[in-house]
Amino acid sequence: MFRYFYEWAQNLAFYMVLVTVVLHAVPDSGYKKYIRFFTGMVLILMILTPIFKIFGMDSQIVNFYKSREYEAKLQEIEEATDYLKDIDSPGMLEETLKNTGPQETSEGDYAKGQEGNSIKVEEIQIEGKKEAD
Repeated sequence: MFRYFYEWAQNLAFYMVLVTVVLHAVPDSGYKKYIRFFTGMVLILMILTPIFKIFGMDSQIVNFYKSREYEAKLQEIEEATDYLKDIDSPGMLEETLKNTGPQETSEGDYAKGQEGNSIKVEEIQIEGKKEAD
C-alpha cells in the first residue's frame, strides 16, 4: 500500500516538473492559459487517482473508453476521414470556377455572384494615427 502511494507521489512530482518545463519553454503568448487549464485538469485527475482506486471507480473510467458509444464515435470519425481522403479538392475548385463563370472586376463594374446579388464599392477611407516627426 505504501509503495503505491510512493509511486503516486513520485508521478505527481515528475508531472509538476514536466509542466514547469513546458510552461517555461512556451513563449509569452495566449496559449499559456490553455496549457495551464489542460495541465490543471490532468493534475486534478492524477490527485484523485487514489480515491478512484479506493472506491473502485478506476475500472469504470477505463471501461468508458471501451464502451459502445466510444466505438461508435470512433467509427464515425474514421468514416469521415475516409470520405475526406477521397475528395479531389483541386478538381472541385476547377468545377466550381466553371459553374460560376467569369467575374467582372474592372473599374466601375462590380462582381456578380450566382444568386445575382451584387456589391458596389464607391469609396474606401483609411483612418489612422498620425506619426510624430
